Amino acid sequence: MKLPDFNRFEPVLDLRRQMAATKTGHFELFDPDRHLTGEERSRLENRGVSVKLDTLRLLPDMTLAIKNGRVVVFEKEKPVGKKAFFHLALCPELEALSDNALIATTCQSSPFPVLADKTRRSLSVCPVCLELLGYKGFSLNRNRRIRYSEQLMKHFELADFFRLYPLYPVRHGVQLSDVAPAASLPSSGLLSSAQRRRR
Repeated sequence: MKLPDFNRFEPVLDLRRQMAATKTGHFELFDPDRHLTGEERSRLENRGVSVKLDTLRLLPDMTLAIKNGRVVVFEKEKPVGKKAFFHLALCPELEALSDNALIATTCQSSPFPVLADKTRRSLSVCPVCLELLGYKGFSLNRNRRIRYSEQLMKHFELADFFRLYPLYPVRHGVQLSDVAPAASLPSSGLLSSAQRRRR
């Protein structure tokens, strides 16, 4: 099929005259308010970005994103007296950190970069996130699955996770600041299926 030359196609020329469009334009399907720029993607991977929980997007599968890129998050300050985890999803443990400063990253292996710090932080994957996502059958509540799940957690690789949950681009989701406060969430601390489906 041969397309007409739109520079000589009268219906298009007439429309351009009506619009006072004297020059042909250049169009790019990129919106920096909705899409990560190359610089932002580089910063997420190499340094991480300081965020608050309500600035992240919640995707329908309960994972988290900044603009159109999926991220993992962890506490900016190292927690005292408890094991530190990185979070893959909006689990109750992460919801409890809603007032804390967090680091979002797309780095695919621990130790993770912490902004401009020279030292990196070694973290384990959050078991509550794995349970919430049902990642590869993970469950610490079913006796037959406990040993399997402990091994899965011990040998967890973010690169494998991002093969199932691609980093970029992601399309749907809701801004966490638009979601009802935790007090009005269901007793499990997680969003209802209706809230998860909101765009």
